[in-house]
Amino acid sequence: MQGASRELDQEIEDLQHFCALIKKRAGISMSSAKHDLVRTRLRSRLTAHGLKNYREYRRLLDGLDANDPEWQLFTNLLTTNKTDFFREPKHFDYLVHQILPAWLKTGQKTFKVWSAASSTGEEVFTLAMVLSRYLPAGRDFKILGTDIDTAVLKTAQNAVYPISKKSEIPPEYHNTCLDLGRDEARGWFRIKRQLKDKVVLKTHNLIEATTPGDNVFDLILCRNVLIYFNPEGINFVQKKLHRSVKPGGHLFIGHSESFQGLSHDWKSVGPSVFKKAG
Repeated sequence: MQGASRELDQEIEDLQHFCALIKKRAGISMSSAKHDLVRTRLRSRLTAHGLKNYREYRRLLDGLDANDPEWQLFTNLLTTNKTDFFREPKHFDYLVHQILPAWLKTGQKTFKVWSAASSTGEEVFTLAMVLSRYLPAGRDFKILGTDIDTAVLKTAQNAVYPISKKSEIPPEYHNTCLDLGRDEARGWFRIKRQLKDKVVLKTHNLIEATTPGDNVFDLILCRNVLIYFNPEGINFVQKKLHRSVKPGGHLFIGHSESFQGLSHDWKSVGPSVFKKAG
């Protein structure tokens, strides 16, 4: 019994170590309540390397170069990527009825958006659908999608989704934005090329100091990401996003997220909608 208890204590220590690693690498805070999730998601790496336990995997990681591909696999497994087309639709209503009319009056030609946690691509392609529908002739848009998880970015780059997700997209977008699969591709749909070509996808870590560009975006979406960060991490990210949006530009965060308790320069203009002074 003592041996089993010692093994359990050792495994708990290893799981805590993995939680500390993902916090350091991606800013994701995982409490002891997430140990079962960590245990389940990392089990495939033990199998892949023929390891007996999590201590052996911990030792393997400790011996790797910082650029070893195993680190990216570790990160991919411990990030969460739940997303849908037209998720939190009030944000897109706000974009259409508030942001775009004001932006059109500025005379600018290209509306620039950053989806700061683009996951498998539903958010960036929702943006592309909305902007293509509501921007008038002579105005264009560009969308940057970034994520720390390279696996989900590959899905986004393919822009192919199961037909079950078609129901998430309002019918008025189906003919103009989707190509339905035929024959062996039946059961799938693809985002039309003219929309896909407006989107650039890149790997990016939100807790790194680098930004995709200072004061270049009219709108940034960083939704349902901050819930995984502690207050220090949230503060770091919101300052980084503030630097990256143009004066007068906007930020959308998730409806379950807030900047409450933080000192920040954003102006709240709607539920989970913020504006940079300018």
